[in-house]
Amino acid sequence: MTEPAGAPDAAAAMTEVFDAVYRGESPFGKRPPWDIGAPQPAYVALEKAGLIQGAVLDAGCGTGEDALHLAGLGYAVTGLDLSPTAISVARDKADARGLGAVFEVADALDLTGWEERFDTVIDSGLAHTFEGDRLRAYATALHRACRPGAVAHILSISDRGSAEMQARLAEAIDEIPAPLPDDDESPTLKRSADHLRDGFAEGWTIESIDESLMRGVIPTTSELLDVHAWLGRFRRD
Repeated sequence: MTEPAGAPDAAAAMTEVFDAVYRGESPFGKRPPWDIGAPQPAYVALEKAGLIQGAVLDAGCGTGEDALHLAGLGYAVTGLDLSPTAISVARDKADARGLGAVFEVADALDLTGWEERFDTVIDSGLAHTFEGDRLRAYATALHRACRPGAVAHILSISDRGSAEMQARLAEAIDEIPAPLPDDDESPTLKRSADHLRDGFAEGWTIESIDESLMRGVIPTTSELLDVHAWLGRFRRD
């Protein structure tokens, strides 16, 4: 039987997977490749362009760098993540920097208790972990958490970017497999603009889905790597 999106057992399993990564218990070692120690350049640019407004939700905030960047600029920011370890690290960073960002453990496929709180959502690398039904469940949860007219900025790695990152990780870490050849019949997640478009088809107006870059890090060398991504902007109906 297929488990419904957001089911407790599924959330518990994902919590353990990501918490183990943040505890350093994965082939990545002490630093996952998305934890770059700084805000994503795409979100720095969005803020400079005036596209961040009001109360901000950082969905899947990890250790908090995007949220803390915006909090340092005076925004009221809440970071939510499934991993208690990541949230603990984010809170420690906020305390050390004297910033008032709020960090809480939450399942992004549920978000019960966060109804109509936010005017802007940022998401760096969470949406691209969800397949079709789960992405739609995520979009629905964000819809509940946002006020009418709110905007969600979704930075999602593309198929091309994923292959680029996996190839570099495979070169640096023995336990990481090299990317498989392209195969239209492959059951792996397809990270396309249409994937985002379909996921946010209900309850959201699609304002744009543009090519962008997502910054990652090679954990063993601390080399920063910018890979191909999609940056979607969706407005809550």
